[in-house]
Amino acid sequence: MKKLGFLLVFVVVLAGCDVGQLAEKITEGITSTSESAGSIVSSGEESSEPESSIGEKETSISIQSSSEEMKETVSDELKLVPQADEIKNGLTIETDATLALLDDYVKQNPDMGYEDDVTVIYTGETFGESPNLAGIFFIINRTDTAMKNIRFTYTFGKSENELVFDEHAFKLTEESFGILEPNAVMPMYLVVDSTKEDLLKNMESTQVVEEINSFDYEEANKSETSISSDTSTEQKQTEGADLSFVIPKENADKGQTLDNNPLMAQFEQLVSENPDMGFDNDVTVMYSGVYDEVDGNTLAYFFVINKTELTLKNIHYKLNYGNKDGEMVWDQNESLVAEEIFGPLEPNAVLPLTMTVPKDKVDLFFSITNENLSIWLDDFTYEEL
Repeated sequence: MKKLGFLLVFVVVLAGCDVGQLAEKITEGITSTSESAGSIVSSGEESSEPESSIGEKETSISIQSSSEEMKETVSDELKLVPQADEIKNGLTIETDATLALLDDYVKQNPDMGYEDDVTVIYTGETFGESPNLAGIFFIINRTDTAMKNIRFTYTFGKSENELVFDEHAFKLTEESFGILEPNAVMPMYLVVDSTKEDLLKNMESTQVVEEINSFDYEEANKSETSISSDTSTEQKQTEGADLSFVIPKENADKGQTLDNNPLMAQFEQLVSENPDMGFDNDVTVMYSGVYDEVDGNTLAYFFVINKTELTLKNIHYKLNYGNKDGEMVWDQNESLVAEEIFGPLEPNAVLPLTMTVPKDKVDLFFSITNENLSIWLDDFTYEEL
């Protein structure tokens, strides 16, 4: 399993203005369903197949949470509903072992959740492997309202001093997650920080601390129950001028979503937690702070952020990235964000791309901080869609 590191450093650069191509090695994706996820594509016109695929989700389900305290007598039976992206990928209760087991648990525990409220509980199960481990949670709607584009902050852990999530923000968009109907139970696959994995694995039902700190949603029309089949961009839509993370086209075409690829989910989380990243009325390139070690290579993940009113495609630029002493990791490095690989870059959208750090520049790369960073783009061009 690859090592994934998180550097808490965010750096930005305004777009300068030409042509270029950087064929970077793609990185392996992690799958959270019984379908195999692919990989994040790199900056350039060429990509390779993922090095390997990760197998199915765990299959033994043992719910542990404070749900024992939530039991209420209700007239309507709960029903497990897969996420929209799971349905798009052909995963159903009849065809997917994990969904079937989750469905069995819901049938055996028809009273879980609070009446006239929305409840989140941990199933006690995980999928994926370190450092992309995710917990499987239920969100339960015991209200009379169908909800979409749900946003909430969630605290969950063993005790107040041992928290897996501490008022952590999550978004469940209609495009990817679907609509949470009344008396529905939907699974959520929440990626856990690598430092919290042991804590999550050792949780017991008597040790759970959990709280929904804030909760917001849009009311879905009762007739609005169909699931869109357009997964070409897998874009997370937000209201107003909020930034939206977009899974590259080539990754989405392989069936990757925010729910079955924890790396993509991590990127989306970074974007949602940093809504002001990038410069207004410009295109910004920045290091995300996330890197990976694959086969002796260091892969650095960058964001391309469009805060203009234009939809852009086939973006070319030359990247200059180093320190203020003139030591450069990349010097006039030509890059192409090709439409056939990444798709278009819409207004207020963020695309990820991979940069391979030269082997003789790794130490220099990790020595760069916000304080000593020097980064700019030359020969920036694009086509308008």
